[in-house]
Order: sequence, then structure tokens, then C-alpha cells
Amino acid sequence: MYMYHYPDIWYDYATWHAKGGSIDAAIKVFQRALKALPDSEMLRYAYAELEESRGAIQAAKKIYESLLGDGVSATALSHIQFMRFLRRTEGVEAARKYFLDARKSPSCTYHVYVAYAMMAFCLDKDPKMAHNVFEAGLKRFMHESVYILEYADFLTRLNDDQNIRALFERALSSLPPDESVEVWKKFTQFEQTYGDLASMLKVEQRRKEALSGGEDGTAVLESSLQDIVSRYSFMDLWPCSSNDLDHLSRQEWLAKNFNKKVEKAISLNGVTLLDKTSMASISTTTTKIVYPDTSKMVIYDPKHTPVAGSGTNAFDEILKATPPALVAFLANLPAVEGQEDDDTTTVQSQPLPRDAFRIRQYQKARASSASQTGSVSYGSAFSGDLSGSTGC
Repeated sequence: MYMYHYPDIWYDYATWHAKGGSIDAAIKVFQRALKALPDSEMLRYAYAELEESRGAIQAAKKIYESLLGDGVSATALSHIQFMRFLRRTEGVEAARKYFLDARKSPSCTYHVYVAYAMMAFCLDKDPKMAHNVFEAGLKRFMHESVYILEYADFLTRLNDDQNIRALFERALSSLPPDESVEVWKKFTQFEQTYGDLASMLKVEQRRKEALSGGEDGTAVLESSLQDIVSRYSFMDLWPCSSNDLDHLSRQEWLAKNFNKKVEKAISLNGVTLLDKTSMASISTTTTKIVYPDTSKMVIYDPKHTPVAGSGTNAFDEILKATPPALVAFLANLPAVEGQEDDDTTTVQSQPLPRDAFRIRQYQKARASSASQTGSVSYGSAFSGDLSGSTGC
């Protein structure tokens, strides 16, 4: 009652009867299950398998035919499974005849061609028939990269290197770059296995040129150490350590993303700084860069006291723009004891900063102080030692 629409419960129930020797009870469970779930292909295949296993071929055939329906609602998978069923139960000719009818169906995809070609090759031991089927499908599915790869695997089993190269050339001449990535990869692997060094390097260079700036991000045409690893590895054997592989993978990723075009122009305060042409040469991993506003930056002077009415207090402006919750949080922070500024402390007696920006600030502050006292001291910016003095 509660699991009426769960196919796994129906399957377990029928299997329990079948294992107990009650096949008729299992068949009744499957019949009830298909009434509850009429669109479940899994249960239909399981039901047909039970009928076929006990020798009821005609009953199993009716189940497969119910999957096909009037042919309009049939799927490529139902065509393939029925074709395999006919090959098992009625022989080669029955499967071949059905394939000739199925390829005219609007639901026939390249999967049906691949399935029948491999059936003829592996089960019927007829490589010529399989080759003819692949060639017939190539006229319809030249734009399908997966079909090209399956056809190439078949020719590889035949050790037909001449036709394999011809197949790759035909496919790559018609496939767009964004759909030919896997075909180029397969072509490169083929040359690494069956070709000489010259053909191997030539195909790799052609692949880089064809996919330059494409979907896989190949933009660098120069050779890299990753190419050496690809040529001289075999199965799970690598000419380097796992750490080297990780490093090369990171380097490859950086190379692919180095020249990615940034879609949005970088703006500062609503003013565009760079156009798309100049932005293409910028290396960045983010699409938005925030720059500081340097238009109001002034040199920090600890002795400077703002004159009343001369300007707006920057700290008060910051407090006005700060959210109330953050202001309340800052007010509850504990006080930090530190050394307060002493009026008697001179600029020269303060500790020298370590960063270059503050060093320049202190140098300008010294110059300002010297202009008021009429003398200036020149010394090392890093050591603080006086190297000489000049009086005005």
C-alpha cells in the first residue's frame, strides 16, 4: 500500500518469489507492477528477462514489443535491446532484418548503428559487415564526435591504421573546433602509439593550432613539459612523480586561463579605465578588480591638527556611513593600552618604519619640519644615521 509506486519494491517482491521457486507468482507480481508503473522500462526488462530465462520466448517478445509500441514512442535503447533479443533467440538474420527497419525510425540515433556494428563484429565474426555499417552511419552522423571515436576504436581493433588516419582527417575537416576536442585527443593518442616521431609532433602541433583559443583553452602553441609526459606515459605509468603531475596540471591551468578575455570593463567610480583590447592582455582570475581611490590621499602628519571650519572631519564622515550594528560592535570592544603621542616627541626621534611608503612619508615630514626650523638633516633612510647637515 505504501510502496505502490516504488519499482525496487516490486522487483524485490518478484525476485523473492522467483528464488523460492514460484515463477508463476513472480510473473503475477510483475504484471501487477506494470499496472502500477506502466512507464517503467526497468520493470519491463526485468519481466522479459524472467520470461526468457524460463524459455517463454514468445511471452518475452511481446514484452519487448510493448516497449516499442507503434514505433513513434520507441527509444534508441528499446531498438538496441530488442535487436539483441532477436539475435539471442532467433539468430543473425532476424537481428539484421530488424536493424534495417529500425534505422528508418525517427528515434534511431548513432547508438543503434554502433550496437549493430559491434554485434556483427563480436558475435557474428563479420568485420566486413561491421565496417559497412559504420560507413553507412558516417553519412548521417559525421557531426557526432562520439560516433567518430567508436568507429576509430573499431578500426584500431582491425589494425587498419590507414583508414583510421583517413577517418580522423574526414571528421576534423567537418567538425567545428569546440566539438572536435576529443577527436583531436584520440588522434594524438593514436599517433603516439602507431606513428613515428615526425607524425606525432605534426599532429600535436596541428591540434594546438586548431584548438587555439577554443573551448579547452589551448592558447599557447609552444611545447611544454606536459607534452613530454603525454608522449612517454603508458597506462598508469608516468615519467614523473605525482607531485610533478600536480605541478604541471596547475601550470597548464594557468596557461589556459592566462589570456581569457574579460567580458566586463574595469571601472573606477563609473569611469571606464581600459577598453576590451587592452584588457585582453591582463592576467586575472577574477572578473572584477576594486582599486583604491587615490584622489584624496594626503601625507600622514602626526603633528597636524585640523583647523576648525577648514574641512569636514573624516572620522565623523566614516561614522555616519558605518552601519549602526557595526558602530555598536566597535563601542563594545575593549580598550587597548598603548603609547600616546607626546608633544615633545620629534619626528626624528620616532622609530623608523619598515615599509617604503611610510619611509617616504617620514622623509617628507622631515623636510616640512626643516623648512620651519631653517635646517635640514640628511641621513640614511634605512639606518637613520646622519650623514651630514646643512643650515640655511
